[in-house]
Amino acid sequence: MRDNSWMTRKAVVRTMLSMFLFLPLPTFSQSQGAVVDQGDALANALVHWKVDCYPKGCLMQTDVLRGESGDPPDPKDFREYVGVDVALYRKSQKPGYFAFLVDPRTQQDQGIFIAFTKTTKDGDSWKINLDADGATRLAITNCNDKACTARVPLGLVEEGKDSHKMDLLEKFLNSDHLLVLYMKGGKAYRTMVLLSSFKKEYQRAMTSELAASSGDKQ
Repeated sequence: MRDNSWMTRKAVVRTMLSMFLFLPLPTFSQSQGAVVDQGDALANALVHWKVDCYPKGCLMQTDVLRGESGDPPDPKDFREYVGVDVALYRKSQKPGYFAFLVDPRTQQDQGIFIAFTKTTKDGDSWKINLDADGATRLAITNCNDKACTARVPLGLVEEGKDSHKMDLLEKFLNSDHLLVLYMKGGKAYRTMVLLSSFKKEYQRAMTSELAASSGDKQ
């Protein structure tokens, strides 16, 4: 009997892409504009980045409760959080890797999809627009009882069937939001992560913690 599992996986990939490309993104009223304004302190408080530095570089980490996605998350369950790790080398001042951590019950063969958005003023509202590159699928590189992880060495995504060539650091610094989507139990879960606090902590790390000494070379 012919194995049609590849057809099922392909259909799921198309479904996940449509979650990014065709589902409506939120629009915020003027009174809510501070939340999506990338310089606002409230946005920084919503997504807190922990920065730990060592002789070889710094590790930036954040954990955000997953999106509602028609199934409210349990804030007391650590598996319901989406994590992002960014490792930065001290000498080169470049990323060592980006890592995206999701629920350990995630369907591993579907991978993790990411996309980026920007916020624009639309009259008295703020409108969120999906990046022209659309969604990119990242392969899950490891799963344990804590999380499933997609790790991107150097933060550089290669061109592929379901992925676009991109520099993740450039995207993080020039976008307003990161969207993360994964599959669990046949259902897609989408989470939005504000990037304003990342930009602030990254600049702080680069100018203080990671400032190369006069003798450092690549």
